[in-house]
Amino acid sequence: MRGLPLFPLALVLVTVSPAAEVIEGEVVYEPTPAVATTDLSVFDEGAATVVQVELAGIQGLVLRRSGSALVLDLPADESPSGTRTFPGAGFVDEVVLRPHPRETGYQLRALLWPGEYLYRADRRGDSIRLEVRDAYGKSPEALKPDANFDRQRIRRVVIDPGHGGDYSGTGGFSGRYLEKNLVLPICFYLANLLERNLGLEVILTRTADTKIGLHGRTLMANTAQADLFISIHLNGHSNTAAHGAETFFLADALTSEDRALAHLENADFELDPDLPAKTSDELSFILGDLMQSEYLEESQSLASCVQQKLVYNLGCNDRGVKQANFYVLRGTQMPAILVEVGFLTNESEEARLADPSYQYEAAYAVYRGIAEFKEEYERGLME
Repeated sequence: MRGLPLFPLALVLVTVSPAAEVIEGEVVYEPTPAVATTDLSVFDEGAATVVQVELAGIQGLVLRRSGSALVLDLPADESPSGTRTFPGAGFVDEVVLRPHPRETGYQLRALLWPGEYLYRADRRGDSIRLEVRDAYGKSPEALKPDANFDRQRIRRVVIDPGHGGDYSGTGGFSGRYLEKNLVLPICFYLANLLERNLGLEVILTRTADTKIGLHGRTLMANTAQADLFISIHLNGHSNTAAHGAETFFLADALTSEDRALAHLENADFELDPDLPAKTSDELSFILGDLMQSEYLEESQSLASCVQQKLVYNLGCNDRGVKQANFYVLRGTQMPAILVEVGFLTNESEEARLADPSYQYEAAYAVYRGIAEFKEEYERGLME
């Protein structure tokens, strides 16, 4: 088992007060205010692309690669008040300067175009300089990415911990656990892995035991213009021998068992007095399906990547990639999946799902699946 990292909530860009109730359709995503600092420039210098910024009070510099981004951790006595994005040049697509998510100071992220690079950074007083060079000596002018690549690459992910508040979800075999509680740590681990290892912006639909309406979750993802939507759940079945992981994308269920599961996961929402009267009818599903149809192939591919990693990493029973009519996936304007990590109604699987080590392993598996899908998807954009 890998060591369990802490999952700081500082990385979460959307927070919901535990005391507050988010009603149907309420949008809680808001862009962070801009940093006052503007003395940052990105330019080509010979065979290198240079990112240069002046920041007072910097105490050190740590450079690392995080997925498709170069990350500079810059400790300081103070942090900026918000996040600012700067246009890139040459090998650098864009630069983000923001408060460090885990300590006092700054973090600079230089998002790179696909390629193989050599890079170095140095600091002279208040001046920070990052140089990026092609590993094979090509000049920045030789880079000609597809015009649509920048707009279509994966940068922002919404993670949806299933249920919450009055929506308790599945109860466990022992009666000690509820789905709404055990999915939260899995989502925290997942958010941390995606942010640290892939350099993605992560938004959680909830960070506590908070009631959030169905449409609020979808609207949050659409308003944030997320590139992926991942809803994390735990399964339940009247047959306590049922066990294993399965991953869904939105389409009409093909089997009675999958329809029963969709009904189970949708049951809490059907009790919501704020839910529009026609949410559960056939017309509503058709409209939601039309919005998702553009991303059907990508959603199925994402589901396959995640399911494969869950089975491989957890060594669990493979219940396959399936399709079902889940309310929470309707109307999402991006590839979207619902992951059933395991069965709380199975005695041995319940014990594992309540174990922080297993929760981290489950999150790591989902992260690996997302990383594989991201790599394949973005490679396809460049072909």
